[in-house]
Amino acid sequence: MAIVNTRHQLPVGQGFFHAGWIHPVESKKGFFYVYDCGAMTEYASARNREIDKLVAHVGQRARLDFLVVSHMHADHVNGVEKLVNDGAFEVDTVMMPLVDVMERLLAFASVVHHDPDSARSTYYREFIVDPVSAVSRFGPRIILLVERGDSGSPGRGSLDDGPLDGDPRVFRERREYAWRLVGQGTARDKFREAGATRVVEISDSFAATVFAHGKQEEAWLLAPYVDQGTVTKTNLFLATLAKERRTTKEDLVANLADAEFVRNLVTDDLGDLRTAYRACRGNLNLTSLCLYSGPAGKVGTDHECKVAYGSWRSKLQDGRIAWLATGDAKLYSVAKCDAFLAHFKDHLEKVSTFILPHHGSAGDFNKKLLASVKPIFCPVAADAIKDWQHPAAQVTRAVASAGAMLLVSNADENTGILEFTWSHAP
Repeated sequence: MAIVNTRHQLPVGQGFFHAGWIHPVESKKGFFYVYDCGAMTEYASARNREIDKLVAHVGQRARLDFLVVSHMHADHVNGVEKLVNDGAFEVDTVMMPLVDVMERLLAFASVVHHDPDSARSTYYREFIVDPVSAVSRFGPRIILLVERGDSGSPGRGSLDDGPLDGDPRVFRERREYAWRLVGQGTARDKFREAGATRVVEISDSFAATVFAHGKQEEAWLLAPYVDQGTVTKTNLFLATLAKERRTTKEDLVANLADAEFVRNLVTDDLGDLRTAYRACRGNLNLTSLCLYSGPAGKVGTDHECKVAYGSWRSKLQDGRIAWLATGDAKLYSVAKCDAFLAHFKDHLEKVSTFILPHHGSAGDFNKKLLASVKPIFCPVAADAIKDWQHPAAQVTRAVASAGAMLLVSNADENTGILEFTWSHAP
């Protein structure tokens, strides 16, 4: 049986929404995953349109095997509630970066500044206060909280040593695919009540290996990388917020340990948060979870990658069939870029599609990414808003100079990107 991956970049304007399936050749049913689901309020109609289309395609009450959240900005997560509740999806596993309350508050403050309507969403506020609690309401079996590790390329190790398995009901339900967490390091279970969602902290040296029953040698990898945030003006943000609230920075920090205090802060003090954000605007480097979706091992000798973008069609047969997303990772610095490339070094030669960091922003891009990954396609999910330059002119030139093709997915439903890849085991 061949490894098949169908993936769709859904056109939602300034935001991100990606759906993928790992399935047999003869069927579109299989392992279903989503990486981010959101858009700025200006593009809410496009976001909702694409959610409705995906639910209609997959079917009400379908099983969503993996829901991956890249980071805490609303334009990447504010569609999740509609996707899951309106679609009534049965969510098995949620994967998201492990982010402390200080950084979540910074992310929220930036949304208050750039997209205040999204900041008024009850669900988004709850997500900022306690992400685990917010996604637990969807009833997932497992929540994986991922942090930066130092154990090398993801997914190394034996399936027999995996600390977590996909739902054991899968094969009893005659579903084609299951998954197992494989990697080096320790999976730490957090305390939970009996029957509650299992919450596990892992490093990004782990990856979910997806395989068909009895076909473990033909595995597909969903492998994370956490670009750790390094906010250089946190103290300025806190000092400004404390001043606006007429308290001390020390008391403010102490109170952030209280979820009810944070809830009141994100509900009642949007003006103070906006002022604090403006004091350090342009210096927020927040944590983002990147994701590789591609073969766990070598690409088979018999393989193909088909891409459709509007009326344009392409077919590749050069062994590049994988997809690599960067969320809002800040990869401009040489050190951060090198760490990202080192993490995925065993898989770069398989990547056909590389999602440019932060909607193609120049401040998060390094030309070394293109030189090392050598992608064929570079999608950007963005629309023209103010002077953000998403994608930036210099990034567009770099993509062209590298011989890759820039694909801009905006709010026009004709700009969705559909990819179909397959590979027989070598």
